[in-house]
Amino acid sequence: MLLIKKWRYRVNEHNRDNFCRDIAISSMVSGHKNFMKLVGCCLESERPVLVYRVVEKPSSLDLKMVVSWRKRIKIAEDIATALAYLHTAFPRPFVYRILRLGDILLDEDGVAKLCNCSHCVSIPQGETFVKLGCHCVGGDYDYMDDNYLINGVVSEKTDTFGFGIFMQKLLTGEERFRELYGWSEWKTLENRKFPNWLSKCMGEGRVDEIVDPKILEHLQW
Repeated sequence: MLLIKKWRYRVNEHNRDNFCRDIAISSMVSGHKNFMKLVGCCLESERPVLVYRVVEKPSSLDLKMVVSWRKRIKIAEDIATALAYLHTAFPRPFVYRILRLGDILLDEDGVAKLCNCSHCVSIPQGETFVKLGCHCVGGDYDYMDDNYLINGVVSEKTDTFGFGIFMQKLLTGEERFRELYGWSEWKTLENRKFPNWLSKCMGEGRVDEIVDPKILEHLQW
């Protein structure tokens, strides 16, 4: 069985590099269990496509459907393993850069796989970071640390920050995450402040006030 991923937009001079990067890096990581296995691509269609090999049709990660905390922790472990592979398996580390729930697929066994490498960047040899122009900043702001958003500096810490936000979404649920963080204000740079409610509630044992209600319902059942 094959899975076809069609690009949302036509390839043009502004996004061509992203598409080519997706092909190149996806082919390099295809042998890893936490990445989709790329077997081909088509550049001749109006919107180019990538072709992956799958056993059964994978499903997009939806926290409304994944209610077990044990399963969410397993997903977190899979994604952490994928990011660590990008950081350590190649002479020049790759930084995934923008970690989105929408770029994570679950196979028939519940194994989480990353399926989009278009935003990956490599760290120059002998360096610990790479600086991008402000025009390169895009995607979901909540996954980006201040050094990336403000200064365009991308390093392995960028993925560490993004993974931390990912873990908070697994704990609280994506919708509740946005609600608790006051999303409409927090996503702007001038109002970008992390509240201290999370560590305080955890330290005082009031986990039930922040955890995704779906997890609690599952535990009670």
